[in-house]
Amino acid sequence: MISKKLVAASILAAMGTSAHAIGFKAGDWEMDISGSVNAYYNTTSCDNAGAAADGALPLCGFTGTGQDRTTIQNGLLPGFIIFSASTKQAGYDLKAVISIDPGTTNTGSSAFSGGVGQTVGDQRRVFLQFGNETMGTIKAGRDIGLFGQNAILNDMSLLAVGGGSGYNGALNTTLGGIGSGYIYTEFQPQITYTAPAIGNLSLSGGVFQPKEIGGAESDSPGMQAMASYSLGDSGKLWAALINQSQSGAAGAPDADLTGFEAGGTLNFGALSLTGNYFTGEGLGTTLIGFGGRDVNNAERDSDGYLLQATYKVGNTKFGINYGSSTLDATAADRAANGIMLDETNQTVLGVYHNLTPSLTIAGEYISNEQTYQLGAPSAKGESNTIAVGAILFF
Repeated sequence: MISKKLVAASILAAMGTSAHAIGFKAGDWEMDISGSVNAYYNTTSCDNAGAAADGALPLCGFTGTGQDRTTIQNGLLPGFIIFSASTKQAGYDLKAVISIDPGTTNTGSSAFSGGVGQTVGDQRRVFLQFGNETMGTIKAGRDIGLFGQNAILNDMSLLAVGGGSGYNGALNTTLGGIGSGYIYTEFQPQITYTAPAIGNLSLSGGVFQPKEIGGAESDSPGMQAMASYSLGDSGKLWAALINQSQSGAAGAPDADLTGFEAGGTLNFGALSLTGNYFTGEGLGTTLIGFGGRDVNNAERDSDGYLLQATYKVGNTKFGINYGSSTLDATAADRAANGIMLDETNQTVLGVYHNLTPSLTIAGEYISNEQTYQLGAPSAKGESNTIAVGAILFF
């Protein structure tokens, strides 16, 4: 199906693997250039902006209660162009990848900022890798993380918008289901090893640039590991771990961060079902470590899940997903009684039509809800977004 090709192209791009849109040889090296551009018209109605709560991203972004916001911006994927060079020397497969990943809107939130002078950019992938079928593959540099990777790559909003359009492009992308069902995997400096395939089983693990959390010393790397099992055309199963332990600065307690996730996609002809669950301590609900600690640097527990169903009719895919992320208060939080995040929920209804093998036209309706705990009672945050646009791969 054409849609499978497009999803595969987006996953290859996110993994830094060339889709061979433009290829040529330079001596012994194979040079490839591939990329993507997308743009979406979004209109967000903020019924209630909710509270400025510890551990929460503002539900409506820069949009206030009772206000509407219209944006034209890229979706969950930024634009990107990927340059890769590969060769085989002395029995080793060598590869280098560099990408440029711009957004469509600048960072400001004022009335004069929207789309005036694009200042948001990124370089998500800058890495080298080497190995072979016997030894496996070593990667060093910046690329997509292992923990949370499969959740975002299997989110149907990967090719569209999901949550976060109310930020007017200030985050370079929208959020998809980030913070409402799964943690953002992030593109992180890392040294990872992928073992030779064991049948349909793939195993990867590595060390990562540590997150600076709770004022702790960055004295040891973060660690992540991922296992995935291919079911062929029937789907895929996966699980991943994250761990980081750092010494507390100036007598503060040590800062630990741990997380586990498991999920899978099962295909039954035109019907595809996806689920992912995560749980962690000090992990937060949105970005790795964000909102994961209280004022005493103690870890907060968090968990979340994403459920999704899609159905294909010809070149059109219809989908629905629901995600929820929850943050638990600690004893110190309850004693301080400051308002903090309780739960963020999101429902997405989507239609994705493959107009050509390279071009997808998409439309989504996104409903968001955020509830709070402790502090003065606060009405829950609520917003609704309609997004229509297109994404092109080359």
